[in-house]
Amino acid sequence: MTDLTGQVAIVTGASGGLGARFAKVLGRHGASVALAARRQDRLADLQAELTREGITCAAFSYDAEDPDAAETLITQVSDALGPPTLLINNAGISLPGRAQDSSLMDFERTMAVNLRAPWQLSQLCVQRWIAAETGGAVVNIASMLAERVGPGVSLYCMSKAALAHMTACHAVEWARYGIRVNALCPGYIRTEINDDFWDTDRGRAELTRLPRRRVGAPQDLDSALLFLCDPASGFVNGASLTVDDAQSWAL
Repeated sequence: MTDLTGQVAIVTGASGGLGARFAKVLGRHGASVALAARRQDRLADLQAELTREGITCAAFSYDAEDPDAAETLITQVSDALGPPTLLINNAGISLPGRAQDSSLMDFERTMAVNLRAPWQLSQLCVQRWIAAETGGAVVNIASMLAERVGPGVSLYCMSKAALAHMTACHAVEWARYGIRVNALCPGYIRTEINDDFWDTDRGRAELTRLPRRRVGAPQDLDSALLFLCDPASGFVNGASLTVDDAQSWAL
């Protein structure tokens, strides 16, 4: 079993969906968890739940669209829990719209949250890891659409493809410092954000295209996340691990 005792993990977008699940999984395997997101009420509920389980955690206000938020987050986490050793870049947005109709603001918001924020946080963590000679691990949450495309979500696909490529670039540059950078690329996962969609006519039609006529649940990603975070996975670096029940091959 993966043992993350002594690790300090930052999870962005932790107020719900995959981020909340990731925080629980890492905490249950011994990590102290920094819960970072905009929705402070949701973070407070999650913090209380984890604390009741005996998990060391703290909540931090973090807006991935704000370019000044990354430095503040790293400083606050270090002061409250100790220097971070794991970074889970999970916060992300999708602004659906056909490519010809998307606005410049849509583009800038998507790239700010899905690409710039992970780049900033990774850089800030790694600068500290190199200076301290401690090593560390980054897991970027990309998507099966990093290598495939879906109609009406071109900005999302572009940003996730760039995130996956950034993962490889960073892995090559930082490997010599004992730092691993990998991407987890989920398929369709049912969360509160998309829950209603799967009960619509369009959602049911989409299900018929999938190999097992079902979408995943957040817990279906547990083992993959732990594999990428586990210190025993020391030779796993620069990988984009697709976990999608073969959905991407059916698109």
